[in-house]
Amino acid sequence: MSDEVVCEREFNTVIDGQTTPFHVRWMKPAPDRTAWRCDYTIAWPRRPMRRRSAIGVDSTQALLLAMKSVAGELYDAEPQVFWWEPDDILGLPVHDGDEDLETARTRGRG
Repeated sequence: MSDEVVCEREFNTVIDGQTTPFHVRWMKPAPDRTAWRCDYTIAWPRRPMRRRSAIGVDSTQALLLAMKSVAGELYDAEPQVFWWEPDDILGLPVHDGDEDLETARTRGRG
């Protein structure tokens, strides 16, 4: 398990009428038995920090799958999560089938 942050992004949500930022961090992928693991954290406001991981056949796939997993969680979150302004895209790759979540949240403005 690596705690070295390879990239991070600040997202926003609205709590009590105020835009509230929070961070997502992706850790450096590391070998995990016969595969690669990429841990990530979501520092939700007013919720416990969530630490999860994605497994891939190499470091690139592990990081990509971790980014897609975060996108799925953020597009499904309530209250709505946004990058710059409400209803915008999150600027992350999405899992096959999650394109509908992105389109619904952005009203098709991808």
